[in-house]
Amino acid sequence: MITTRGLGKSYDFYEQPANLLGALRSLLRRELTTVQAVRDLNLDVRRGEIVGLLGPNGAGKTTTVKMLCGLLVPTTGGLSVCGETPARRSYPFLSQISVIFGQKSMLWWDVSTRESFRIHKSMYEIPDDDFSEVVARLGELLDIGGILDVPVRNLSLGQRMRCELALALLHRPSLLFADEPTIGLDVEAKVVVRALFREINRTFGTTIVLTSHDMSDVEALCDRVVIVTDGGAAFDGDIGELRARAGIARTVVFTYRDTPRLPPEILRASVESGAHSVRLRLGDQPVATLVQAATGWGDLADVGIVEPGLDEVMSKVFSESGRRP
Repeated sequence: MITTRGLGKSYDFYEQPANLLGALRSLLRRELTTVQAVRDLNLDVRRGEIVGLLGPNGAGKTTTVKMLCGLLVPTTGGLSVCGETPARRSYPFLSQISVIFGQKSMLWWDVSTRESFRIHKSMYEIPDDDFSEVVARLGELLDIGGILDVPVRNLSLGQRMRCELALALLHRPSLLFADEPTIGLDVEAKVVVRALFREINRTFGTTIVLTSHDMSDVEALCDRVVIVTDGGAAFDGDIGELRARAGIARTVVFTYRDTPRLPPEILRASVESGAHSVRLRLGDQPVATLVQAATGWGDLADVGIVEPGLDEVMSKVFSESGRRP
């Protein structure tokens, strides 16, 4: 679905002097500066995947997505999206992709969602029968059948996001770019939107490229993550591989029915302790050995193994790599 080889994008600009004397000098001699936003990026996305494109601010994610959508022309390398060259912005290419932005609305604010659908229908030349079928199907899938005729300005944020998603899928794209799709939503709405993305991927086979700073989105949706740092792909694999690469130990939580009698060395080593529990990082010692010791500290009620949070994993990958692991 997506193939890039040696993809790069650089920007040239003239430095803006900080004072009047510098500004006068720049009239005679200007200093050209080149910034490499993306460098030597190799990426493959297979049909039907949900891939997270992640990275810190300024890493090159947005520039990469804009090149994949055809909004920017690469400086170096090559890329193919849906078998087309994105920068040509051909109708066959544009009819196969769609983009949804969590911060920007594609719906017309003062009319109903159905009217926005009709505008979209004309843009993509969707036949009447296909249009009726896909509106009915999306209405049922996204639970928006009862709000299609409500002016967009009167919809709640969660309702609007479902309608935005339906609009993005109206022409049945093969590839969907989702940029911060749950930003601004409450916890319940986020869960609903994530479930919808999964259902869309299963039902329509839509390939999804997700960019998000919400690691809960990533963990819930992505089969695979690509981390972009300093303009290049620093990691490409599943979340389990990413956790292993970060090298952050799992933790074990012991919960007791009463206040445990913890040895001093355990108290010093604990990550967190409460009135009836203690959390320890797992080292090289077998879990069974640790559990056996824990039974001597009190009336043990429960034992749980906790994986490191994805936020912690990502932070460690970024900080230790110097922006390029």
